[in-house]
Amino acid sequence: MGCLLGVLAMSCTSEDGPQQAGTGTISFNVATEASFSTKAVNESEYADLSRYTVEIWQGTDQISSWNHAELPESVEIAAGSYQVKAWYGEDKPASTTGMYVEGKADITVEAEQAGPQTVTVTCKPVCAKVAVDFSEEMDTYFSDYSVTFKTKALGAASYVWKKGDADPLYLKVGSNEEVSVTITAVRKSDGKQTDISKTYTMSPQTGLTIHIAPVVNPSDDGSLGISIDIDTTTNDHEEDIEVPTEWI
Repeated sequence: MGCLLGVLAMSCTSEDGPQQAGTGTISFNVATEASFSTKAVNESEYADLSRYTVEIWQGTDQISSWNHAELPESVEIAAGSYQVKAWYGEDKPASTTGMYVEGKADITVEAEQAGPQTVTVTCKPVCAKVAVDFSEEMDTYFSDYSVTFKTKALGAASYVWKKGDADPLYLKVGSNEEVSVTITAVRKSDGKQTDISKTYTMSPQTGLTIHIAPVVNPSDDGSLGISIDIDTTTNDHEEDIEVPTEWI
């Protein structure tokens, strides 16, 4: 009787306990879309998939990681829900040396499927590309000038584009994020500093060039102003947005 009860107990445990979920197979399709709307520097290195890292995550746990050049054609993995992530670069709120490119895709792996499930990941920049073009005439009227950028990713910090800077700035932004831009200049004539604060809408993979030049008021008082042109086109065509009267 005792042996029979033991057998029954083992039978119940086998039927009611956790069952093996089984495994499935996934294959990877990683692509890049790293171009910007404006032309300033060559971002061709971001099209080179051999530079990318590909990872499999389950929740907060990293399951696997490969360099793309060593990525297997397919991977057998326990059935369940996963996220596949591919990335390249340094994830910084602001950088003049490069940008961060990332792609993510969710997949549910089914057990014993007929063939591999393909997960497609498209990697795109998480940043906007910004440039400031100061006219050479700025030095005629101003002893110093700069542009300060503030974004959500920068938090309490900011990035200052100083006169003489030339490298494009990559700013980490959200979709249609309102970016604060403050233009500062110190006049040679009286040493007075004036600030103008503007807001521009930016999204990842977009570009913005701010052209800044002095404007002398043709009236008798000869007061000094600044013109601001914004360029967001693919052909580097200047689009005159406004001439702020605050500087007149």
